[in-house]
Amino acid sequence: MVYEVPVGRVKSNPFNPRAVYTSSSINDMAQSLASSGQRISATAYIDDEGEVVLIEGETRLRGARTAGLPTLRVEIRPRPSSDRELYEEARAANVERRDQSPLDDAIKWKELVAKKVYPTQAALAKALNLGEDHVSRTMSLNQLPHRIIHAVAENPELLSHKMLNAIREFWEVKGDEDTLELILEAAKSGMGFRDVTARRKAAANGPIKRPRSTRKPLKFRGAKGEFKSFEEDGRIELTLKGLTPETAQELQTKLFALFPEE
Repeated sequence: MVYEVPVGRVKSNPFNPRAVYTSSSINDMAQSLASSGQRISATAYIDDEGEVVLIEGETRLRGARTAGLPTLRVEIRPRPSSDRELYEEARAANVERRDQSPLDDAIKWKELVAKKVYPTQAALAKALNLGEDHVSRTMSLNQLPHRIIHAVAENPELLSHKMLNAIREFWEVKGDEDTLELILEAAKSGMGFRDVTARRKAAANGPIKRPRSTRKPLKFRGAKGEFKSFEEDGRIELTLKGLTPETAQELQTKLFALFPEE
């Protein structure tokens, strides 16, 4: 059955599969609910205290609160038999609507394994019909600081597995500030994960070292030239043009005198 439930009586799903909510997404939902009404009912069950507990619909609940709406339309369903079933039913609904991001999975999977809802990563992967490598790579996103997670979450076009892992690998090399700048640039310019990977590899290799050189113009008895020294490889070069044969011979003799045979 579907009911209009007072917003204050609706409780969040204790195993909500979503972990990251941005202010922009909540504000967008609030505006949509206020202007167009609630098109899709949330789903919930009744707990032992008679409270209405969401299965899925957290964004709609937060949007209704932000918009100051009195009620939320909720479809009441049978109570899930376990915490695992509650999580899986909610996640399946999000995946179907494409509302579930790898960031949400990473944060929630870590929490679920820690609470022993799933005893191991392997058990979680089996229950969700996912590869263990996929689960492991997704959970590695937990290494990212909260400020990086929220910055990238504001840009839905960056929330693919490949892009997020490329950003994580870039962060491991360059740290917070450069990663925040990269996220802004990627969102504005439409960079792909290969572009981010290329940036990371360039940063890891460091800038190409070029020989530092010293140049000094020279004049010697009417001739002009240049003296060059290269610090990196210990090389020096001397060029003079316009010497008379006699002056060239004199200079050659002086230079050879600096380098006695060993």
